[in-house]
Amino acid sequence: MISRPLTDQLVRDCCRELTEEVLPALADETLKLRLIMAVTVLENAAVRAAHEIAWMRSETGTAVAFAREVAAFRADERIEVALAEVEAGPHASLHLVDVVDVYERASRAFDVAVQVAHEAQAEHLIRRAADLLRARVDVERTVMAIYAVVGR
Repeated sequence: MISRPLTDQLVRDCCRELTEEVLPALADETLKLRLIMAVTVLENAAVRAAHEIAWMRSETGTAVAFAREVAAFRADERIEVALAEVEAGPHASLHLVDVVDVYERASRAFDVAVQVAHEAQAEHLIRRAADLLRARVDVERTVMAIYAVVGR
């Protein structure tokens, strides 16, 4: 019986069942490889299910804060428009589609801010943007840490 019916746990339980019960019963090496690859994808999905909304909410706040920092350094209508689009997003909703919508809006504002920082040759802001992007990549690496190329 599943005592904690969280999405990540349900997916991990399915992975365990596939790995412990189905995989040993397969004789065909190609099917074994395909099953292992599918389990890897499911494990990554479990990690995302457990953290994706929190990660996007956090990164949204960081992206917007950076855009505001650049806007305070150099007024630019493109940043103001991008920030207004972020504000118009469905912030109160926790539905994944709405969180992704706001995240994408914030990402566009971040992109505009990076462009303005480069145009202004603001080295401190460019370095800060690079640091924020590295942190974003680190989150993706967390998800992909269990990924393994199987059979290659």
